This record gives sequence, structure tokens and C-alpha cells, in this order.
Amino acid sequence: GSATTERDGVSPSSARPGTSRRLDESAAASEAGTSVTNWPGSKDGLSDAASAHVLSWLLSPDLPTTRNLRRVVEQYFANVHPLRCFAFVHKPSFMRQLDRGFTSDDEFLLLSSPHVDLTPPPPALRTAGNQWAKRAEHLMLANFGKISIQRLMTAMLLHDFHFRLGEYGQALMISGLAVRMAHALKINTEYNADILCAEEDSAAPSVASRESRRRLMWACYVLDAWAGSGVDQLTLLHENDIKIQLPSNERNFGLRIPSVTETLGVGHVLQFLPPAIVPRRPAANMGIMAYYIRVVALWKRIVRYVNRLHSSPPPWQPESRFAALDADLHLWRRELPDFVEYSTETIYARLDSNQLGALVLIHCTYHHNYLELYKITMPDLFKLAKPLVFAPERQEFLQAAQANCYFHAHQIADILAEAAEHGARLLSDSLLPFFVYDSSRVILYYVARLLDPNRPDAEAKMTDAVKAVESNSRVLRLMSTLFPIAHSLSATIERWLSKMQQTVSKDELVSSLRSEHRLDAHRSEMLNGAHDGSARDPPENMLPPLHSLARSAGGCDERPGEESPGWSTVNPNAGNGGSASWDGTSVAAHQLVGLSQEAAVARPSLQHERPVALSMQPPSRRAATAQQPMCEALDLDDLQNFLSWDMYGIMEMGGGVSNEDMDDSVSQSWTGAI
Repeated sequence: GSATTERDGVSPSSARPGTSRRLDESAAASEAGTSVTNWPGSKDGLSDAASAHVLSWLLSPDLPTTRNLRRVVEQYFANVHPLRCFAFVHKPSFMRQLDRGFTSDDEFLLLSSPHVDLTPPPPALRTAGNQWAKRAEHLMLANFGKISIQRLMTAMLLHDFHFRLGEYGQALMISGLAVRMAHALKINTEYNADILCAEEDSAAPSVASRESRRRLMWACYVLDAWAGSGVDQLTLLHENDIKIQLPSNERNFGLRIPSVTETLGVGHVLQFLPPAIVPRRPAANMGIMAYYIRVVALWKRIVRYVNRLHSSPPPWQPESRFAALDADLHLWRRELPDFVEYSTETIYARLDSNQLGALVLIHCTYHHNYLELYKITMPDLFKLAKPLVFAPERQEFLQAAQANCYFHAHQIADILAEAAEHGARLLSDSLLPFFVYDSSRVILYYVARLLDPNRPDAEAKMTDAVKAVESNSRVLRLMSTLFPIAHSLSATIERWLSKMQQTVSKDELVSSLRSEHRLDAHRSEMLNGAHDGSARDPPENMLPPLHSLARSAGGCDERPGEESPGWSTVNPNAGNGGSASWDGTSVAAHQLVGLSQEAAVARPSLQHERPVALSMQPPSRRAATAQQPMCEALDLDDLQNFLSWDMYGIMEMGGGVSNEDMDDSVSQSWTGAI
């Protein structure tokens, strides 16, 4: 067999020859509404009716024969296993048990639940596998007091099954069940201090079992993070309570190689580890899943900050939480090893190991984190309850932040457009449709409301923005065969584009923007009077970190070429990379997991508070100047329809929660909100 091309690639046996091609053909034909017969167990050239007859076992409530079941399980390991944090099942052990035959109910549950369709099937087989998942759910809930590792794995997969089908109420309730199972199993701590399994103990879990438990716990953490959306009272799992190391890479997991990895903190390992067993670079044992967990942890901190804007120094100050979070995002980016970079070489290496979908997700999540952080500079779009008011002398900082937000929204569109060229199965993570939606909103809002018409490239910028949003719409249409919600999101974006196109020509569109600008010309001149000329536009391919602007008190004094290289893999903790803390690592490493000065005080397990910062006197609001939108047809109210990430938003999506005391007891559906 061929060797793996990277240190955390899956074993060659998990990459089935021809699978990618078949799935790509299936996606294209399904999008066109034609017959597709290249499905597990199908034969080329069959009609829809014949294909449905041959594959009728996929619609049966009973599990198929061992031969067909193995085919479907292989599809699971090729398409579901690499996504997000679902790689908690040890494939060699699972396949071995499959050949031997499952004996316990828990093993049967886990066997039944993975058959979630992640690739566009023939129209007659759109519900293939659903009945197996429903059966597994019925068996699990019929005895939900029975708790085991296999049942927790089943709950995790069932949550994703309901979420991708748009059954958000069911997903919400299963998320709570899954987290409580994790609490009961106590997998938030290591089994013992023998991380490398060097001691003779027949009762202790095996190397594969220990790593599987770690991965399952981190999967629960990620699930809880998205469900709680950084809101303390909705979050059931907290970073300080998860006292395990990050997952190892896929190679070590598959081959049962014990290894020491870092914890959430960059450069940190578990405290109880003997120095003799800690390698020089524990991060070398980590794979893509570990870096995804870290970026999700950053997302939680960002959302928490945005929800408490006025309890922190203003964002343009270097000691602000905004500056710390911005620096932490750059630190995360710099810490990425080469095999997690989004480059041409890595794209094809991950495509070969069925992990390109995971690579796409981690980088889209990174860019979406910036949209969350920079939303404070677009309060009209995101309808912030208590928006910050930027004084005239802070306009340069504000404009740089808005340009950064646009840049990262565009990056999401570019990444997904490239991924779509390799097949729909690479767009199968259930979070991607919402990233596409937010990307489109930010792009259109920026060019319609914030773009400087005096820029020589204003028209080109507008054209580029429309192309990016059109690409997003195409990606959503491709996703609609995988997620019902993607169709509604695509229709919304198409409506926005239609409104944009009501302007007769691009010249007229830019002229409209210039007219809006002239209404405010005198005030803008006064705002920029303190600066020598207009702010320089950031480079198209790399924008400077905002914490650099904060250190210059809102002024952009950096010259082109001096900005921090966001794609560098140099460790900033080495040499003069930053001020060191008590353990020799940089302060930013602690900030990455919330251990900076904002949360350094030790707290009891039931206390989730921090010292209240001195409240700022809100700046006096300036009289709103009447502004005419760049594109009359694209009204702000339409763009303001956004998706809520927290638990309340999820309950609204499903429409399954009613309140007898409310006048309107019918919950607003997701599509209605859009």
C-alpha cells in the first residue's frame, strides 16, 4: 500500500479508489435533477426505477447484510468521520468488530446511527438510512438512563443527523442529553497519569480507547460551544473543567501509538506529566482536530466579548479585550503547522486522505471568527443592542476594522468556491451554510454602505463583491441536496442580488455611492482633518492586524510591508516574540484559553463571574445624518435578517417550542425569519 502523505493523514485503507469521483458525479447529477446510479451497491446505467429496486435495502428499516453494511460504513468513515470532531470511532477496531458481529445493544446503536446521508443520492433514495438513525434514536431514548461510551457516540451522531435535516428542536434536546452523558462518564479527565500506557494494568483502557474517549469529550465540547453560543447560562461545559490533552493526529490514533500533546493553551501540557515523557514539541503529535478545537474555543471568547462590550476598555486601546482577541487569532494562525495550512499542496494531500472537508471547515471557522469579532464595527447590520460609538478621531480604526471584516467574508467565499470544484461531499459540514450566509451579508453591506466611492478601484470592488456573492449562492444551491436550510438561504441571497441588479449599470451604482458620499463630504473632511490625507487602503492579499492599529491609538502608522505576516508558521514565543509569563510562554498563549488577566482569578466550579470593569461613559450620540444607500433597492432591513447562533435561536429555527403565556404561541420558523 502507499504511504500517507502527511503526519496526520488517515490510513490508506480508508481512502476507497473512485469514491470521490462517484460522489462528485452524484452531486452534479442531483443538482441537475437527473438520475444517479453510482451509489453504494448500484450498477452503472440503470434507470431510476431499476436503481431504486436494486438499492431498496437502503430504505429498509432492518440493517442490511454484512457485505452491504460494510459498504455503507466505509462511506461513513470517508465522509462523516473526518468532519469537525466526529473522528472518535477507532476505525480498525470498529471494522474488526463488524466482521466478528456485534453482540451488545450499545454496539448495535452505534452501528445504526452513522448512516446519515452526506452525499447527494438519487432522488428516490433521499431518505436512505434515515430509518436506521430513527430506530437507533428510539432504542436509545427508550432506555436513556443507561449510559455508555457507545451511547454517547450515538447521541453525538444523532444530533448532527437532526441538525442537518433542519430538525433543530430534536438536535437541541439531544445536545443536552449528550453533555450530561459526558458528565456522568467523567471523560473530562484522563483515566490516570499513565498517558503513554507504560504500566502493566489489564483493567486500564487501551491506547485506542483512551484516545477515543478524549476525542469524544472534545466533540461534546464543540457541540456545547455551538449550542451555548458563548452565553454562560446556556453553556454546560467550561474549559477549566476539561482536564485532558488535545487529540493526537490520525496516524497515531489509527496505529494505536500513545503520545503526549498540548492542552488548549499553546505550549502547555498536563501539569501531572513527568518531564521525562514530555517531548520537545508536543504539538508535533497533534492533527487538524486539535487546531479546530482551539479555534472554537476562541470563538466562544469572542462571542462572550461582543455580548459584554461595555465591560471592557474600548477596542482601539492596546489593553482592550478586542486587541487581545485579535492578537490571539493571529497567534492561532501563526501556530498552524504546514499540514494544516490552506495551500495547494495541502488541499490535494487532504483530498487524498478524505480530509479536505475538515480543512475547509477549520479555515472557514477561522475567518468567521473575524466576522464575529468585527461585527462591533457594523452595528446597523448586526443590530447590536448597545453598540459602541466611534469618535471622529477613531474613524481610521473603524474603517480598517470594517475593511478587515469584508476581507475575511470574501475569504470564506473563495475557500468554499474552490472546495465546491472538488465535489459536494466536501461541503457536507452542517455549519457551512450559515458561514456562507454571513459571508454574503457582510460583503453586500460593505460595498453598499461602507465602500469609499473615491477609491480608484470602487467599481472593481463592487464587481468583485457581486461575483463572490453569486458564487456563494451557487455553493448553497449545491448544498441544498445535503441540507434543506441551504435552499432557503440561497433564495434569500438571490433576492439580495436581484435587488442589487435593479441598478441600471455599474457606473450608475458607483455614481449612487458618490452621491451618498457628497451628502457627508463636509463632515468627512472634518473627521479626516487630523490625519494627513485619507487612510491608506490595506493590501488586498493581507490586512494588518487590528491590534497594531490599537497600539498606535487608532492611527495607521505602519508602512506597507511591515504588517504582521498572518501566514507565518514562526513561533512567536521564541526569542523576542513577546513578553513571557511565569512558565516561560507568552501572555498570548494564556489568552488563547481565557487565562489572561481578564479571567486569571481562580474561581469555584459554580462561579462564572469576573471583576466588573469600570463602566465607560457612553459618548454622546451624534445627530444621524440622512444617508442615501448606495443601492436603493438593497434596503438595510433585508440584510438585517440574520441567524441567531444561541440556544434561543435554535429553538426558533425548529419551530417546536411554544409558550402558552405568549400572545403568539407559534414559534417563528427559520425560513420565516429569513
